[in-house]
Amino acid sequence: MKERDNRFVKNAAILSVAGIFVRALGAIYRIPLARFAGEEIMGLYQMAYPIYTTLLAISISGPPIAVAKMVAERVARQKYRAAQRVFLISMLVLGAVGLLSTIVLMSASPYLVNHVLGDKRALGALLAMAPAVFFVALMSGMRGYFQGLQHMVPYAISQIVEQVVRVGIALGLGFYLLSLNKAPGTVAAGISSGVSLGGLAGLIVLLLAYSKLKPSLEQKWQRERRVGESGRKIMKEFATLAIPITIGGIVLPFMQLIDAGVVPRRLLAAGFTQAEATGLYGQLSGMATPLINLPQMFTVALVASLIPSIAAAISLGQRQLVQMRSVLALKLAMLINLPAAVGLSVLATPIGILLYGEQSGTGVGFPLSVLAYVVAFLAVQQTTSGILQGLGKTYVPVINLFFGALAKLVATYFLTAMPALNIRGSALSTVIGFAVSSILNYRAMRRVSGISVPLGSTFIRPSLAAAGMGVAAYYSYSWLAGSFSNTLATLFSVALAVILYGLLVLLMGALTAKELAAIPKIGKPLSQMLLRLHLIREG
Repeated sequence: MKERDNRFVKNAAILSVAGIFVRALGAIYRIPLARFAGEEIMGLYQMAYPIYTTLLAISISGPPIAVAKMVAERVARQKYRAAQRVFLISMLVLGAVGLLSTIVLMSASPYLVNHVLGDKRALGALLAMAPAVFFVALMSGMRGYFQGLQHMVPYAISQIVEQVVRVGIALGLGFYLLSLNKAPGTVAAGISSGVSLGGLAGLIVLLLAYSKLKPSLEQKWQRERRVGESGRKIMKEFATLAIPITIGGIVLPFMQLIDAGVVPRRLLAAGFTQAEATGLYGQLSGMATPLINLPQMFTVALVASLIPSIAAAISLGQRQLVQMRSVLALKLAMLINLPAAVGLSVLATPIGILLYGEQSGTGVGFPLSVLAYVVAFLAVQQTTSGILQGLGKTYVPVINLFFGALAKLVATYFLTAMPALNIRGSALSTVIGFAVSSILNYRAMRRVSGISVPLGSTFIRPSLAAAGMGVAAYYSYSWLAGSFSNTLATLFSVALAVILYGLLVLLMGALTAKELAAIPKIGKPLSQMLLRLHLIREG
């Protein structure tokens, strides 16, 4: 594989390592947080969070992707001064939009908690999150710039610092307020303040990285006599790219907002009390959903590397490179996320008990066993969106995601109110929504780009390997649980499942030595060893 393709995978690997840390920390801290805070406080926090993310999406969904694509295209043609103008103009726009969004959120919070969420105690959490919109808007623009330059280390470090500060504040202040016997709404507000302070810390890291990189960039700018692009032209291109992606970015948190506004009310219709409905919603959104988000760390990193790499290839007219990178991205996404979906489903209750304790864990396992399958559809949806956005078809994923959100809304309304399904109905509706959007995205990618995807090695073989792994995980846990504690039985079953899945992938030929060798550091020696053992085909 050529050096430029190795760089594409290397960039994804850098962000994946950071993503593993960030999402693992995000999932781990939820465990003590949920244990000491309880379902009611987690429910209040999760009620406020989708509103914050919906407004935040205006600043962080479309703009950074637009910046990354525009910068990557100009850098590929060695137009460094034009790339810098893209960055400066976008930062001005994002700063203004972020500040306005913060003001709007703070002003509208009383109305939202009274008329949308239906629980006034969530007011403090919303107000504590509001400043983060401004900080994260600026941070997203800088991340897009580094992403376009394909300098992923500052991007990754800022993610880590943001999460560490966020988790530290949430746990520390949350524990402190609980020790003072503060009301649930006050504790939820204290936990939420970590969102704002984490955003500020991540922004500071990026500003320091930019100041360090700027002298070397200035040397490249000086080689150019003129920019060759007007500010108006850049603004028009920025808006053309950013607005459709932003609309799509709003749809995702809007799907969470559907849950926050509809699920508790439909649970009331199913016969649950207000406290029971809030607790069930906390199980789904505050405990099960973070586990679903954990496998997505690789897909998010892959897409972050995929968009600028495809944009640069298109800019240079390298269609074959677009085909190669797109297929490789889809295959890697499936190889990682399919087993994660199956494993989380078949071991939902054991994993829930392991992480949250006997009482809460058993409750979490109920929706998680269904919600787990959204991992596979999310992987397809996110990867194909990245491909389409890199190709400049930014509006296509938006339309498809809207249809997915519509399907979720209808399904949530009817399924959640069924007493036999209750919170599981909401989980199933999320799977339905992303299934619709991912299928539409995949069809659009094939139609728009003409990319030929080998179905056998990309979808069928990884699915069969994941199914075999799932059967082994289920029966191994059932056997081990009779002799060992839940913790040991779960960990042994997971370890066995990982080993068996790796063997099945190799035996079925789902991964080639050439593809494995693209993984930085360990890929090449591992592929050579497996070739000598005749456990992998060269490809």
